[in-house]
Amino acid sequence: MQGLSAGDLAVIVAAVAVGAVVKGVTGSGLPTIAIPVMAGFLGVERAVVVMAIPTVVTNSWLLWAHRRHAAEARDLPVLLGCGVIGVGTGVWALRALDPRLLALAVAALILLYAAVSLVRPRFRLPPSLTRYLSAPMGFGGGALQGATGMAGPIVATYVHAFRLPPQAYVFSVSAQFQLFALSQVVIFVALGMYTPARLLESLLALVPALLVLPVGIRLGRRLDRRRFDLTVLGVLIVMSVKLAYDALSG
Repeated sequence: MQGLSAGDLAVIVAAVAVGAVVKGVTGSGLPTIAIPVMAGFLGVERAVVVMAIPTVVTNSWLLWAHRRHAAEARDLPVLLGCGVIGVGTGVWALRALDPRLLALAVAALILLYAAVSLVRPRFRLPPSLTRYLSAPMGFGGGALQGATGMAGPIVATYVHAFRLPPQAYVFSVSAQFQLFALSQVVIFVALGMYTPARLLESLLALVPALLVLPVGIRLGRRLDRRRFDLTVLGVLIVMSVKLAYDALSG
């Protein structure tokens, strides 16, 4: 990566590696951790473009690794279908909203859910309720992606409330993130945002991600249900803090 010192590269590699481990465990966390660090050296736009392809590849790996649990991923066809509609209409539907207020609202909802889950560990959304909620929540995740480029907070929070088995949870969120990430890459390609230099940087960012992702997958499989839930809640809290910080500082 041009213009970066060895120390800068080490920090970026470490951020990608940590994000990949967290993603291997929980299905989310790679862009959340890596992009803010990379943006400090590369700028926001360049960091987002560079990390899009590694996100697609790591999602693909997780989907393959947990494919046997696909049948346990409740409401996934509805979430994906409505997510597509949400992505297509998100920019138009939410264009009039202040993105900072939207981010603060989502951050507050995540923190509220995290607090409820910590106080009542057995809290969950039963199938009798999610059959009605999944369509609007899937649309909401897609709309949030279309408007802000960040569906992770709403997707991960909602699916965690299902209390699925850990591997089924990872499969479900990875499938939804893959939908959004692929859409993002297609848009970047169509707009000519992948220059040869950025494509090379994106491929280089894949190296630490692919090296440590299997470590995260193995850790996730060894965690018992309670520790897995606490890990996911930790990631969700980090997401909410980042959303609030970006909104307030922006």
